[in-house]
Amino acid sequence: MVIMGAASITLPQRLSEKLREKAEETGYLPEELGVEFVLKGLNEELDPEDLVERYQSLSKRHLADAKEILKRGDLVRASEKFGEASALAVKRIAAMQGLKSDKHGAIWSFMSRLSRESRDKELILLFHAANGLHKNIYENELDQKAVEITAESVENFIEELGRISQ
Repeated sequence: MVIMGAASITLPQRLSEKLREKAEETGYLPEELGVEFVLKGLNEELDPEDLVERYQSLSKRHLADAKEILKRGDLVRASEKFGEASALAVKRIAAMQGLKSDKHGAIWSFMSRLSRESRDKELILLFHAANGLHKNIYENELDQKAVEITAESVENFIEELGRISQ
């Protein structure tokens, strides 16, 4: 199926699980790693503009999915999607500056630098909230209200990154 220039690929469950495991091992999101595999298989590279566009598109999609999933009360899956949306928003800004942030630690380093350069300490606090949702994927310790409140911070964070990038 092709949607607005982006292809969607359905994988068998076993391959999907292996992709998710490998992505976690390497610090990628599953969609990112899948694109990397396709690029390598086709002997292609994304140019910086394509990378920025890809991160923007994925971030928006994960944010929309997160909101829907949260409405259904699946707090772990919603936490995962909010965390992915925020990480992709950061990666978008990094890509705009010609950087590629593959590992979680690299994202934190970039956020620290971005916070200093923009003189906006709030960015670190908001990204920390997103990181808390990422932790909830494994711990499942946040209740509905806590995830909703933290999700608002994640949305504010993504909006702030959008303002910074203009």
